[in-house]
Parts: sequence; C-alpha cells; structure tokens
Amino acid sequence: MTKRISPTAIGVFVVASFAILLAAIVVVGSGSLFRKPLKFICMFQGNLNGLKVGAPVKIRGVQIGTVAAIKLRLSPSEGQLRQDVMDLRLPVIVALDRSQLTAQGGTGEALEKAGFEDMLKRGMRAQLKTESLLTGLLYIDLDLHPNAPLNLAIEPGSGPYREIPTIPTDLEAVQEQATKALAKLEQIDFQALVISITTAANSINSIATSASLKATLESLKDTTANLNTTIISVRAAVNNLNTKIDPLVASLHQNSDEVNSTLKQTRAALVDLQSAIDPESPLAIHLNAALDQLTDTTRSIGEFADYLQRNPGALVRGKYDAGKQQ
Repeated sequence: MTKRISPTAIGVFVVASFAILLAAIVVVGSGSLFRKPLKFICMFQGNLNGLKVGAPVKIRGVQIGTVAAIKLRLSPSEGQLRQDVMDLRLPVIVALDRSQLTAQGGTGEALEKAGFEDMLKRGMRAQLKTESLLTGLLYIDLDLHPNAPLNLAIEPGSGPYREIPTIPTDLEAVQEQATKALAKLEQIDFQALVISITTAANSINSIATSASLKATLESLKDTTANLNTTIISVRAAVNNLNTKIDPLVASLHQNSDEVNSTLKQTRAALVDLQSAIDPESPLAIHLNAALDQLTDTTRSIGEFADYLQRNPGALVRGKYDAGKQQ
C-alpha cells in the first residue's frame, strides 16, 4: 500500500516556491517591479551611436533614471511632430524614478506638471554625454542651460509623454559653429578683395613716386626753414622788448614815487591855503575840486605802475579784454 502525499505539504511547497521566486525578482530587479517611473521623451538630432537601452539618465553626474526605449521615428500614438520641424529627430524615451530622485536629496517637484514647466522655463535641457572614452557609451545629462532656446519638436498634448527639449553635444556645437563660419567665408569674394587691395597698393605707389609729391616735400622743407627763422626772429624781438620793458617799468615806478611826493606837497600847500581863506568863497570851492583831482591822479598813477609790473607785455599787446576773447 503506497504512502499518501499530504495536500498540506504540497500547498506549503507551492507557497514557498512563490515566495522564493518573488524574493529573487526583488533582489535581481532592485525593487523595480514595484516602482512606477515617470516617462518623458527626448527628440535628439545627432547620432545616437553609443546610447543603449538602460543607459543612465543623470543630473550633473547623479543618476535619477534610465533610458527606456530608443526609436527611429515617432509613432502616432506617441505624439505628433510640429510642422516647423524639418530635420530628422530620433525619439528617446526616458524613465525617471521618483524614489531614486528623493533618495538622492531631491524633492520630486520637478516631476510634477507645474514644477516641470518651471524647470523648462529655467533652461532644463537634455544633452548626450560620454560615459566612457574607452567604450564610447553615452548617457543623457539633464542640466540647466538658461541661454538655450526652448525648441520643442512635439505638439504639446498630442502624446502620452512630456517632452524634455534637447541641445547638441559639445562636439556638435563646435561643428555647427565651424560650418557657419565656413559658410560665411564662402560668401566672401576673395578675387574682388585681391583686386581691390592690388588697386589700392598701386594707387599708393603712384602717389609715393609722383613728382608733385616730391616737389611738395621739397617746398615743405623750405617752408619749415623759413618758419624756424621767423620764430627765432620773433623770440629775439620779444627778448629785446623784455630788456626794454623792465627799465621802463622801474622808471615809471620812480616817476610815480616822485609825482606822489610832489602831489603830497602840493596838497599840503593847498590845505594850508584853504585854511587861510573863506570856506564859502569861490576860490575855496575850486581848491576842494583841485584836491579831489590830485587824489584821483595819485591813485591812477599808482595803479598804472602796479599793472605794468604785473603785466609788462601790456605795452605790446594792449590791455586784456575778456569780451574780445569770447
């Protein structure tokens, strides 16, 4: 008689098997089975060689997600391209893990609609970067580029994914600038430029070797010599005039002192005479007027002598007039 297998043992074995399988999935998948990452789409223009499914998505080197899918074209269910997009764009779907973002110290607000729109306005862009120079593997870097234009390739709301705008790689940016520079160089008419330079050089040569220029230079030499002679003559005349002005000013000072002394004596005599006559008489009145004129004359002679001492050149050029200078 065979031994009967217990249904309880079979049930325990089945439950244990499921438990072990579940634990293996959790360990191998690092818990990704229970995570629900948010998916976004990036439309890249450049070459995606080196970018693999599962490649990291980082913010300045800190991983917050992975590449979920890489496609050749955008399917109608995933969105509609804008009409102004004429070049080829390759769609890349990325999965961003909220728990992984918060575990690295982030708040997760940028994953919400309002926070996401704010980050786009602040310049958040996706860019391909090299993970390893040896392997050539790429990853997607999310960072703020305030000066980068907001170039969206998909019509907003036409697909299930929110679009993260992309910018060219550093190498692609250099290549683009070099291409623009070469295009500008191609627009330059070098033949006409060479002809213009040659014509200008010939004109300069003809002017430099012309007889009229040589005659003008010779005439300029004579003019310069005559000008130097004139300057020397003027300088000698000024020096001679200075030697004559100084004794003249000294003589004027001496004469001024003598005149002042004489006028003082005359004034004293007139004062004595005034005291001897009637103050109301016509002679007294004339004496007072004469005394006033003598006083003004004495003051004027003194001021004139002082002015000549300060400005000896006034005898040559006359008195300075501010109104004429203006």
